[in-house]
Amino acid sequence: MAGSEREPAEVRIPRTALDAMAAALSVRTVAMRTWPDGIEWMYPMGAWDDPHLEVALMPGGDEVWLRMSTDRSSVAVWSIQQWWGFAGELPEAPPG
Repeated sequence: MAGSEREPAEVRIPRTALDAMAAALSVRTVAMRTWPDGIEWMYPMGAWDDPHLEVALMPGGDEVWLRMSTDRSSVAVWSIQQWWGFAGELPEAPPG
């Protein structure tokens, strides 16, 4: 996000939301919505009306942002290494 500063925020991601996102990623059933700021957020297919985890890959591929649909003002930032560590533990994850 060029030109905008973010305050560090604490995002509490319920285990069920993280598990649902992991399952959606492992079988590639992920939907996307582009926010007005141009960021594309991924979320589990069919979960838009239910509380869910949303994930965005930042331009440059160095960071992954995570947020809960119940509080889109708070964003957790993972390094790409943290993301690949998480993704590598998913069921049926490709060897890394």
